[in-house]
Amino acid sequence: MPLHPLTTQIVGSYTKPRWLARHQKMRALDGSWWRPEQDVLAEAKRDAALLSLYEQERAGLDLVTDGEAQRAAYDRHFLPSLSGIDDKTPVHRAAPPIEISLKRSNSPEIEEYLSYSDVKPRVVSEIKWTRSVTVDELHFAKLHATRPVKVTIVGPLTLASQVSDHFYNDEETLLLVLAGALNQEMKALQAAGADLLQVDEPYFHAHLSVARKHGKRALEVLVDGVSIPVATHVCYGYALVHQEKSKSPTYPEVLEILSECPITAISLEYEQPKHDPALLRYCGQKHVVLGLLDLARKDIETPEHIAGRIGDALEVIPAERLHPSSDCGMWFLPRASAFGKICSLVNGTNIVRARL
Repeated sequence: MPLHPLTTQIVGSYTKPRWLARHQKMRALDGSWWRPEQDVLAEAKRDAALLSLYEQERAGLDLVTDGEAQRAAYDRHFLPSLSGIDDKTPVHRAAPPIEISLKRSNSPEIEEYLSYSDVKPRVVSEIKWTRSVTVDELHFAKLHATRPVKVTIVGPLTLASQVSDHFYNDEETLLLVLAGALNQEMKALQAAGADLLQVDEPYFHAHLSVARKHGKRALEVLVDGVSIPVATHVCYGYALVHQEKSKSPTYPEVLEILSECPITAISLEYEQPKHDPALLRYCGQKHVVLGLLDLARKDIETPEHIAGRIGDALEVIPAERLHPSSDCGMWFLPRASAFGKICSLVNGTNIVRARL
């Protein structure tokens, strides 16, 4: 299994250069996220993926990703793999208010970024998985990586929040249909040689009322027949949008739900909200991918700080089930900051390894 004691990694995305992407257009449906012209776009995406792999391996991370460099939004990236979804005539529909208290950053770029989330493709007929959108990305990463490769996939609760349902008209049905379709993507990645799959489900936290009703069943459908390790990542949302975060009183319940699901690991946000090790008791016997890089700060955590946080966490979770990571996706950070942070993550982990 790729999760040996204290396996260092990032959640998924790494720096996405501004020569590649317009950051405020992450969820735009018209492709305007990408800066390069169409005739060089595929090459530009692959170059960005190579940079991501190179920097993660140079820093010494044990488990690497392609930085999601060939994707725009981590969630909407998967919509083209599904039939029954119309993105040509979307509707404007604001998402329901999130169920956690967060202070939102204010800037014209953030307002534009958020505005695209209200433009929803419509579910107009039966949803079926038609093709993989990530297997080619995995093949490319494994061709160039010298370390095990993790691949991220959106979870059904989170993907459901990105569409407007005009066909099923039933929350549970939509979630389970999406879970079944995404299960086919996961099986394709497993067959293609992924070492670990990570399911991104921030909706579990942002809309806990839905997770309480349907979260466990949706994850059961999602991972059915998948035999390689699966982690589920649940966070507070991007630090780009939420520069300030306080501890959420419902986060322990989220972790408790996940602890009862058929997954290998729980990937959680820890550093920016300043959680303490008591939180980790809610993860049960799962592996814990522990977020130790505050992405609201461009300055770099010291290895000693990271070593201290790991040491405290080891009072609750043994080393064989604890894995240092970033808090969330790093796509919006400047490269120098992102690289410095992952170097500190590795160096801080090595301090702890030496002690052990």
